[in-house]
Amino acid sequence: MVNIFLTILPTPPTGTPADLAAAAITFFSLWIARLGGLVAFVGAIKFAISIKSEDANEKILAILTMVSGFMIVAAVGNLNVFTFGAAGAEAEFQAIMTFISRWIGRVGALILFIGSTMFGFSIKNNDANAKVSALKTIAAGAVTTATAVLLPQFV
Repeated sequence: MVNIFLTILPTPPTGTPADLAAAAITFFSLWIARLGGLVAFVGAIKFAISIKSEDANEKILAILTMVSGFMIVAAVGNLNVFTFGAAGAEAEFQAIMTFISRWIGRVGALILFIGSTMFGFSIKNNDANAKVSALKTIAAGAVTTATAVLLPQFV
């Protein structure tokens, strides 16, 4: 009787824990991607049906459903990002922080430029409230730019 039950049960998987974890991640990511594709398909069908009606909310809900499905598929599409070693992860982190720092600096400089332009127009119009608003914008741009300059020092 015991032999019958043992033949029904599958044999346990073998391999190192890393191999087993990689196999599990691959299995689950495949099925999550399939479910995401199904959600996108349902959203596409809902959108096709909603074209006939005049209800904009129904169309928006259908598009959001479809986009959600595509986002799920894209999120599990490439899981090779988890295979970094310690040096690779550090290099990737540094690259991301450099990118963020560069764009924070650019946005800060843009805010500073906009504030300077606002200040110039407020001087032309002799408007005290506009001068104060422009100076606050300049200060915000300067702080943002300084943050971008200092960010690499702490990372």
